[in-house]
Amino acid sequence: MVKLSVLTQQILNEQQSDKEIAAMDAAMGNAIKTLAAGFDANKDAIEQEVEKTDLKVNEALGAVAILGILLALPKVVQLIASGVGKLASVWKKLVKPGEAKGNEEEFAKKIIEFSHKWHKAYINGIKGLLKLVGVFKKAGIQDDAAQTKAAEVVYYTIIAGLAVYSGVGAVSAFKSALTTAPNAGNFSIAGLESAMAAIKSSEAVEFLRKIGVAAS
Repeated sequence: MVKLSVLTQQILNEQQSDKEIAAMDAAMGNAIKTLAAGFDANKDAIEQEVEKTDLKVNEALGAVAILGILLALPKVVQLIASGVGKLASVWKKLVKPGEAKGNEEEFAKKIIEFSHKWHKAYINGIKGLLKLVGVFKKAGIQDDAAQTKAAEVVYYTIIAGLAVYSGVGAVSAFKSALTTAPNAGNFSIAGLESAMAAIKSSEAVEFLRKIGVAAS
C-alpha cells in the first residue's frame, strides 16, 4: 500500500515538472518574439556586416562550419543571443549544472516537451533571418534543404547546450525519452546527434558562450 506522504510527493513532483515545462514554454515564446523584434530593428546593420564579411563555407556544410559562419558575424550572434539568452536564464533558474545526472531520460523528456511547440518557429525564424540578411547568399548556401539544415544546426546546438549544461551528455537519453514524451513528433535525433558531435568543438563552445548557454 502506497503511503499518503509518498503519493502526495509524487503529485507535487508532477506539478513541479509541469511548471518547469510551462515556464520554459513561455520563455521559448518570448525568445522568438525578441528575436523577431531585434531583427526588425537591426536588419540594415546586419546586412551591412554580412556584405563586408568574407564568408567561407565548408562544402560538407557540417555543424562546425555553420557555427563558424555565424561567429564571423557578431551582430547575427548578438541578435540570436538577445532571444536565446532569456531562454537560457530561465532554464538555469530551474536547473542546476549537472542536475540531470542519474535522471537523464526525465530531463531529456522535459527538453523535448517544452521545445515542441516552438520547434518549427525557431528553425524557420533562424532560417528566415539568415536568408533575409544575405548570409546564405554570401556563404553560397543556395539550396532550400541546405538552408533548412543550417538553421537546424543552430537550433539543435542550443538544445544540446541546454542538455549538456543540465548533465545530459548522451543522445541515448533522448532516444529513450522519445518513446514516452507525448509531443516527440518533430524532434530530430539526427539533428541532435550532429549538434552533440560538434558540442566540444571550439566553434560550438564559443557560440554557446556568446549566446549565454554554457556547454559544460
